[in-house]
Amino acid sequence: MVTLKRWWIGLALVGLLLVLAATAPLRTQVSAQGTNLLQDPGMEGAYVNRGRSTLNTPGAWPIWIQDGPHGQDWQNRADKVTAFPQNGGPEVHTGVHSLNLDGAYVTFTAAIYQQVTVQPGSNLVGSIWARLHTCDLPKGGGTCGSAVESGAYVKVGIDPNGGTDPTNGAIVWSSNIMPHDSYQQATVSATAVAGTVTLFAYVTQMWPSDLNKVWFDDASLTGGGSGGAAPGQPAAPPPAAPPPQAFVAVVQAARPDGSIVHVVQTGDTMTGISSAYGVPIDTIMQLNGLRSSRYIFVGQELLIKPAPTAANAPEATSPPESSGAPQAAGDLLSPDDLASLNSTPGPTPVGMELSGAPTPTLQG
Repeated sequence: MVTLKRWWIGLALVGLLLVLAATAPLRTQVSAQGTNLLQDPGMEGAYVNRGRSTLNTPGAWPIWIQDGPHGQDWQNRADKVTAFPQNGGPEVHTGVHSLNLDGAYVTFTAAIYQQVTVQPGSNLVGSIWARLHTCDLPKGGGTCGSAVESGAYVKVGIDPNGGTDPTNGAIVWSSNIMPHDSYQQATVSATAVAGTVTLFAYVTQMWPSDLNKVWFDDASLTGGGSGGAAPGQPAAPPPAAPPPQAFVAVVQAARPDGSIVHVVQTGDTMTGISSAYGVPIDTIMQLNGLRSSRYIFVGQELLIKPAPTAANAPEATSPPESSGAPQAAGDLLSPDDLASLNSTPGPTPVGMELSGAPTPTLQG
């Protein structure tokens, strides 16, 4: 009996969820790739006054409007632009509202935008749906269908550096679209350079019209796409490589007389040898009569610690021989290296061998 009661309760809950889903407003998913990173992509949120009562955009979407140049009285009139939520009708792509920008009898260039935090170097896809209505009313009133004569167009762009100026040359723009009396989607892909990017929705016209309107709705910014940079702009830098790790030489065993001699191996550096044995570089240089720590070669024998019986020997200690190799790396210096060790370079000393020796390894 208890099991049957639980079954009926579960069935009732499923039915309630189905009813709620059927009555909830439907929204078109703009992008199937990843999560939409934008706030209020559907222009449904509270609208904010942008300096005057006739200019209002969603709180997440500030607006930029170009003021001038005014070659004609009707050109680039930022003061004549109005912005309001559009409530219903074919001018709304999905949901309840879209954003309407209006500049009757003038031309205007404007952009709404939103900054988003992203991972530098990531590829992004940005898009927005837009609709235009630009036309001149016939004499005596009536209506008019949107026409291309105004030269109006819309585009969407991504600033990979997160700026708020749509005239910035680093912005990657989509192709221009002219969605007269119908919604069309503009789409662009770019690669983030900074930790913040900006999505712009941009509109402009060439000639004034009695009716000059644009609607924006259902914007999207997601990860993915082919990425890229604006023409003439450097590509996004690759992720920073981890800092190089210091190479420590492999410690070699003491010889029968108690001395320690290190035979240089591939990859050895003077810094690594010094770290491995805990002996300062200056001491190794003195023991081996070296004039520079910059050059050593594979197979070279470096005295690290003299034999105990030689502890009280004269200060000048002969370095161990190494099967025909020069006694000291200093003897392998090129003329340029010799010049760098002397404030007043002079001729090569008589008897100095500068060629035919093993190839030295440059130290990092």
